[in-house]
Amino acid sequence: MTTKSALRQRLEAAVLERHCAHHPMTDKWVEGKLGTAAMAGWAIEHYHWISNILGALLRIASNAPLAVQRELLEGYLEETDPNHPHLDVVLKFARANGADPAEVKRGRGLPTTEAWAAWLNRVAGEEPYIAAIAAINIGTESQSPMLYGRVLPALRESYRFKEEEIEHFWLHVEADTEHGDHAFDFLDRHATTPELQDMAVHWARESARMRWFYFDGIYLHYEMGYKLR
Repeated sequence: MTTKSALRQRLEAAVLERHCAHHPMTDKWVEGKLGTAAMAGWAIEHYHWISNILGALLRIASNAPLAVQRELLEGYLEETDPNHPHLDVVLKFARANGADPAEVKRGRGLPTTEAWAAWLNRVAGEEPYIAAIAAINIGTESQSPMLYGRVLPALRESYRFKEEEIEHFWLHVEADTEHGDHAFDFLDRHATTPELQDMAVHWARESARMRWFYFDGIYLHYEMGYKLR
């Protein structure tokens, strides 16, 4: 078993402080008790979040070394592949929970979703690339395997969704494990001073806090009936 670096352990601990795998909405989802409106709402907000931050990958790349540029571009092209766009995969889950994909596309996210997307775009455009990678790839993307790994059994066994309807979840358990590992390895190689390591840990922690806030918005609005829009 490969020993994790001290930096990776610090980064993972920072994200775990507010990991969405442990959010009250996720706990309810895992128990098979989350309402259909909230599952549709999760897909709607995820669609708006992703569609509003795709350009952030290119902004990070503009300030990053060539090897990082290539990896970020690969991630962008994977998300936007015209033969298998990931946004359409999210919309399949929205449709399975009663949402109209055309209406989703015409709409906009909750204020909490817009705040999170705006925050990530600001980090990508204004902060050093190490901070931006820590925020997007570690604080956010690296959460997917644990988060979706917890939810998938309920989606299959309690809610009885078809596999194609929950493709987003099983697809990203694997894909984001790989992406997250690359990001951890990259920071191990390039965050070589205490100052850069502290920067990476700070932005990973802040990103996890913002994603938790985004989950708060979904839970309050779609499940608890506290209207944020």
